[in-house]
Amino acid sequence: MTYASALAVLEERQETKIVLGLDRVLAHLARLDNPQLKVPAFHVAGTNGKGSTCAMLAAVLKASGRKTGLYVSPHLLSVRERVSVGGKAISEEAFSRLMDKALVADPKKKLTYFELLTSIAFQHFAEERCDVMVLETGLGGLLDATNVVPAPLAAIVTSVDFDHQAFLGDTLPAIARQKTGIFKPGRPAVYPDLPVLRRAALRGIPFVVRRPWTTASTDWSRGRQSLRAPSGKTYALSLLGSRQGWNAALAFAAVDASGLIVAEAAWTKGFANVVWPGRFEPIKMGAKTMIVDGAHNPEAARALAATWKSSSFSRRPARWIMGIMKDKDTRGVLKPLAPYLRDVVIVRPPSPRAMEPMEFADVVKRVAPEARITIESDPRKAIDAWKRDKRSPAVAVCAGSLYLAGAALRAAGRR
Repeated sequence: MTYASALAVLEERQETKIVLGLDRVLAHLARLDNPQLKVPAFHVAGTNGKGSTCAMLAAVLKASGRKTGLYVSPHLLSVRERVSVGGKAISEEAFSRLMDKALVADPKKKLTYFELLTSIAFQHFAEERCDVMVLETGLGGLLDATNVVPAPLAAIVTSVDFDHQAFLGDTLPAIARQKTGIFKPGRPAVYPDLPVLRRAALRGIPFVVRRPWTTASTDWSRGRQSLRAPSGKTYALSLLGSRQGWNAALAFAAVDASGLIVAEAAWTKGFANVVWPGRFEPIKMGAKTMIVDGAHNPEAARALAATWKSSSFSRRPARWIMGIMKDKDTRGVLKPLAPYLRDVVIVRPPSPRAMEPMEFADVVKRVAPEARITIESDPRKAIDAWKRDKRSPAVAVCAGSLYLAGAALRAAGRR
């Protein structure tokens, strides 16, 4: 199977098609000799922050000398980003070969897009003889395809808020029950001190994180901040964002709860070198700066608003280039950002789930009536026009969707 044909198979399975449940995946992995059981795992769920927490864990574990597999979703530029070992994305050859094996073990073509990728990840990590793997849930937790690891080193829930209610329930307790479904009896269950999680976390050995690490200093132009742990030790972190203090605290607690020995030098090196694109990421584009943030639900938008308000960028006029998926809480996303929306360009993110720009513009007008709104259907054209126009603001923020974040990174020259 070629890489092109492997991608074609994925397209046939439709990324937007979601069928929760574990029976298909467990039967499929059994035909592959259960690769998910061959590498110890950290398992991470949460409405927001789970990707950053996974990236931190993987970077620190790699810095400790362990061969570390990382499985995340969605991807921004290439589907191969989702499966990596030691920070290196799976090769086209390995991706294609393991897809072939996955399809042989799926004779009735029952697996979804995400389930096929999950199979490839488990196969790759086992084949590479990883020392440890870090798994990000795709949707929820209890019935997510990644929830086939019976005894994780530690399971983490980073946050609970409204998103994907059609699948997870329309109340916070219902969503929390889905997220905490990754907790396993007798294994560490790590989570922030939230009432909804205290009530839902009935499985596992609880390790409750009471407070986040605090920001000691921030270098906005370089995209770095210094975090102070409760011990008083400070760590340089190569990520911005108001939530990162919680993510770092959860990652630290999970490793501590797991019993793995990680030297202080590995924490310092790992945090300094962690890479997680599209999360309040400033990108220099000549004399201008584009900030890319994939915030796509109310909780993420509140975090973006808090980071923006505290940043040096907020002292200058900014153009907001925005697009969103039609199944998202558009008003909930826009409400915390509304005070900053004065110059808004609405675009259509590259996804069949994207909301049409005219429809989104109507919502923006109602939530931020003082905003000057224009429409440019193509994200690249909107970004190029902002770059070329000497009269446009020196700062642009691309937000509202991870699909839009990927398009913005491509426009910035990322591949």
